[in-house]
Amino acid sequence: MRNAQSLKRFARPILVAAMALPLMVSPLFVHAAVQGPTVPVNVDGSISTDTETIGFAGQMTISTRIIEDPVFSGPTLLELNIDFSNVKGAGKASGKKFATEAQVIVHRPLLAFDEIEVIFPYTAGNEVHAARMAKAIISVNYNARSGFALTSKIKRVPAD
Repeated sequence: MRNAQSLKRFARPILVAAMALPLMVSPLFVHAAVQGPTVPVNVDGSISTDTETIGFAGQMTISTRIIEDPVFSGPTLLELNIDFSNVKGAGKASGKKFATEAQVIVHRPLLAFDEIEVIFPYTAGNEVHAARMAKAIISVNYNARSGFALTSKIKRVPAD
């Protein structure tokens, strides 16, 4: 009985230390991140569906962030937080209104030039059950001195 109590007294501090050690060391492994600019990117393009041509216009808002990995010397990453909520569409023949509330986060290796394809849903009015997909192709040009230059174009996602 006495051995069990002394074992508990000895083992408890060791178990507490073993559980606390990762929490104390984890701040050392946090990736260094540099918040970049939030850039409005004009969207102006149209896609043709089976029934009509839809013209999209508006602005995507893209927040950029550069994430470095000084601990493991991994590649520097680019994070894009893309908000499509200000992109609107209109059917050219029917005049039907289309909208999206999509928000996407993309992680890519940081390159000087990159094209990123992002698929986003859009709906006619409140018809969420009849959502369709479109593809935004975002061209990213990065220069350490001048920063980011972003452009986009819209394409149709082919049905499978």
